Amino acid sequence: MVFFVLFLAFGLALGSALAQQKPKMPADFSFDQGKDSPGKVTFSHEKHFGKNPKCTDCHVKVFKMKKGTSGTLTMAAMNEGKFCGACHNGKKVFATVDQASCTKCHGKG
Repeated sequence: MVFFVLFLAFGLALGSALAQQKPKMPADFSFDQGKDSPGKVTFSHEKHFGKNPKCTDCHVKVFKMKKGTSGTLTMAAMNEGKFCGACHNGKKVFATVDQASCTKCHGKG
């Protein structure tokens, strides 16, 4: 009986630990840039995971799961609150329209 209780407790603890593990993050990827872009944009799931620990926090609600199927990401769309602009609205985090924050996403080169 004691063995069974210990086995059950170990199983619950292990299951809880596994459930809290961070999922495997997809590799960083870059977006196609328009001719007026101030620089390349590379998206990092790793950097965004802290604020959005569940994939469905962004995917399904804002983006489709498969890369390239959500539509064309433009600054105009983001400034209207679509795509990245759903969170980068100046309330949750810096806004896409905040010119002082351009280099946070748009790197040079």
